[in-house]
Amino acid sequence: MRTTRPVSYAENGMVATAHYLATGAALDVLKEGGTAVDAAICAAATMSVVLPHMIGIGGDAFWMIHDAKSNTLSSLNGSGTCGQNISLDDYKGLDAIPHRGPRAAITVPGAVDSWGLAHARFGTMPLSRLLAPAIRYAREGVAVTQDVSRWISDDADVFRQDPGSAGIFLKNGAAYQPGERLQQPALGDTLEGIAKNGTRHFYEHTAHSIVNYLKSQGGLLTLDDFHQYRAKWVQPISTTYRGFQAFQVPPPSQGIAGLMILNFLNGIDLSGLDENSPEYYNAMIQAIKWAFNKRDQYLTDPEFSDIPVEQLLDPALANAERAEWLADTKRTHENRPGGSDTTFISIADKYGNAVGLVQSLYFDFGACVTDPVSGVLMQNRGSFFSLQPDHPNVLKAGKQSASTLMSGMLFKDGKPYMVYGTQGGEVQPQTQTSVATRVVDFGLNVQEAIDAPRVLYGRSWGDTSNKLLLESAAPEATFDALREQGHPVEAAQWPFPRMGTAQAIRLPGPWSPFFEGGADPRGEGIALGF
Repeated sequence: MRTTRPVSYAENGMVATAHYLATGAALDVLKEGGTAVDAAICAAATMSVVLPHMIGIGGDAFWMIHDAKSNTLSSLNGSGTCGQNISLDDYKGLDAIPHRGPRAAITVPGAVDSWGLAHARFGTMPLSRLLAPAIRYAREGVAVTQDVSRWISDDADVFRQDPGSAGIFLKNGAAYQPGERLQQPALGDTLEGIAKNGTRHFYEHTAHSIVNYLKSQGGLLTLDDFHQYRAKWVQPISTTYRGFQAFQVPPPSQGIAGLMILNFLNGIDLSGLDENSPEYYNAMIQAIKWAFNKRDQYLTDPEFSDIPVEQLLDPALANAERAEWLADTKRTHENRPGGSDTTFISIADKYGNAVGLVQSLYFDFGACVTDPVSGVLMQNRGSFFSLQPDHPNVLKAGKQSASTLMSGMLFKDGKPYMVYGTQGGEVQPQTQTSVATRVVDFGLNVQEAIDAPRVLYGRSWGDTSNKLLLESAAPEATFDALREQGHPVEAAQWPFPRMGTAQAIRLPGPWSPFFEGGADPRGEGIALGF
């Protein structure tokens, strides 16, 4: 299998993140005896500084946490809510909510409160230790990477419309160049306040400057919106696949779509096939279309609308409709394009604990609105709300939007087998399935599974219709066969960043005495253990 780097092996713990500095910081926590949750908080805080276009404390988070001591699996919903003063009337005459600026239906950031819940139940180290690397990097600065520089350049015009963002992310009015130092001292002070006073400090104290700034720019969030917000523990959802149990976070996460794709594939015999065969990709493409069709009929905040989760995850549903979808390769599902900038953190410790944490600002740099006093860049997840009153994801005060974020975990014989996830909006259920099937069905290690060519069905911002992309590392014969079957597949360079930046860890078991980690060459991450 063609790979860009060797798989990582270790005996005492493993960290895989989308940025090398975050991996290093979290690994230090594990070496000092911290838990996987401790290390995940450290990684998330660090990336909020060093990878500001993908993750920030002004965004949302979903967690999947396996606790070895109690042998329990828990999920955390750290998705923010729509402000109480925001309604459809605020967007009269518009077809959609603006996805940039203070009127992007900016929702309450949920990530920081989710850190607090996870830490209270499963953390052992003080927050002052876990946030120390992030505070240092914010104050002293970090080198701007090529990826961050490119995204700042792409969003420079939007930054110029927001004084707070322009003052932090532009240098003399222009984008930072690779290798230049980016400092965020205000964000460092905010992180120090959280480290000293706890995560609720963000909602009780930092919120004042955020709300004041948003109000000055025409935003609608209030102090009460922050004071009332709470992340919450939720029950994971699951299905079975080839003898494994696959878990995801429940709605409003789109994790249900990932499980439905596995249900569809579970009825197709992939044994004996090559991992780059046209038969495999055809099955993947049709499974994705089918699952997205179901997802978009229902996905929203379950406290505002009934979602038939049990029915959607019943294998009988996939069994009844699989043949029809496999027979019609020209059948499409036009989806609404979503944001793609997110990051996934995969960590497993020597105690047997495992964590999958996905955190996001939704779009690159979220709403491109930054409070200069706190240094907090706000997400734009609320721009995904619909303005159509009969749509399941219609905008409503106090509501969580349907979310692209998802965190995957596979179990084997009642124990965690693999923690896996990715950045990438619509890409997430597709890439997660690619990684899982390459490991389960084709016997690849996690790095090989991450590097393997991926298919991408859907529509991103700027696209006028759905596209079907396959990375060029797949055989030319596979492209030819897919086109003969009716798939309008286009070649994308390999590795192609739009396919997501995945991280995965396979835990020790009868298959191996070692942790096995992989990180995506499509990003700037690395997997390291000790």
